[in-house]
Amino acid sequence: DNRTGLVWLKNASCFGRQQWVPAVQIVANLANGQCGLSDKSRPGNWCLPTINEWKAMVDTRYTNPALSNAAGTGRWTNGNAFSRVASTWYWSSTVSTGSASSAWIIYLGDDYVRNDNKGYSNYVWPLRCKSRKQPFDALD
Repeated sequence: DNRTGLVWLKNASCFGRQQWVPAVQIVANLANGQCGLSDKSRPGNWCLPTINEWKAMVDTRYTNPALSNAAGTGRWTNGNAFSRVASTWYWSSTVSTGSASSAWIIYLGDDYVRNDNKGYSNYVWPLRCKSRKQPFDALD
């Protein structure tokens, strides 16, 4: 992502809908050879984005999805930096401070954010993480 400097998985729908705990586990085990990766990544190199990383990713000039193209000069189109982006709800790693059974989600149709029960299923779109600790950053 040229706007934020974050490295997102190219295939935004590789894992489809998952409950939050399985989503965290699936992403933690993501590695080279999965989801079209050929980057020599290993388990532990990928994580769920925080809600603040999601907010930095979206481009509110656009809707369905609220993303710009790779250059940041126009609306996102399939294959321009990312593929299979759905205008739906995506999990973040950010756990609600009001309820440990909830985490923040973002609607990529228009960048609306809210808490959701971790037992519900939402889309999973990993990003490459460095050494930050996740999924325990809270916001609300």
